[in-house]
Amino acid sequence: MQPAQLQALKEWFIRYVRVFYSDDPAVQDGIHLKEAHTGRVCEEMRLLGNSLHLEAADLNLAEAVALLHDVGRFKQYATYRTFNDRRSENHALLGIRELAGTGALSGLPAEEENLITKAVEYHNRRELPHPLPERQSLFARLIRDADKLDILYLFTESLARENQKPNRALNSALPNTPGYSPVLIHNLLQGRLCRYDDMKNYNDRKLLMLSWVYDINFPWTLAEINRRGYLEKILDGLPATGEIRQAGERLRAAVTRKTVRPAPGAGMTAGTGS
Repeated sequence: MQPAQLQALKEWFIRYVRVFYSDDPAVQDGIHLKEAHTGRVCEEMRLLGNSLHLEAADLNLAEAVALLHDVGRFKQYATYRTFNDRRSENHALLGIRELAGTGALSGLPAEEENLITKAVEYHNRRELPHPLPERQSLFARLIRDADKLDILYLFTESLARENQKPNRALNSALPNTPGYSPVLIHNLLQGRLCRYDDMKNYNDRKLLMLSWVYDINFPWTLAEINRRGYLEKILDGLPATGEIRQAGERLRAAVTRKTVRPAPGAGMTAGTGS
């Protein structure tokens, strides 16, 4: 992707989002939350792409994916007043429809349009479909990592403020009750990704966020999660049980094992599972 094409998409995005600005503070807060999230994911994507020594054209394409990955969130929130896909609709598929309906990608080569569309479609899936063409896989894995980094940032920031004003958009409106669900801690101890459908309270949400370690694709991402202290911040907010301590040890070991210095090129991944 050429710089001018990326700039055109940035200008389109600004115009598109402004359509959803509202005098209703509750709506405007939600729109602003996702607008700011998009900007930070673009920054994370640039850092991740540079760590993999992506060529300039692919780095621009990766940033375009980051720019558009959550484009469906704006219409979702304006329509349903929620970011919960289960209570509204799949925001990735909604985003694809918005991109198609507005012609936002119509000026791009067919390959780039397809790569962006597929990356948007796959960014919020529990698991990527297999097999995928190499470049589809690359850009899908890139956005999944960059997106997770900023969601972890937002989530840990909300933990620091939860005694003041919990953000219901970030805690999935789950009750802040004691304890946690056995199925989630079991999955975490087995090195498996937790499921949203199993969450019953806010502690379950924390366990699910921790399980993302097992779904990180690139060593740089894991290194950043470790450097920024995201795991420790979440673990500190959970009950001090033996299971939680054991889960923390397993997670730290997984990060250490998978965090290696990537060789030049985009092919190295952190791996999945335990």
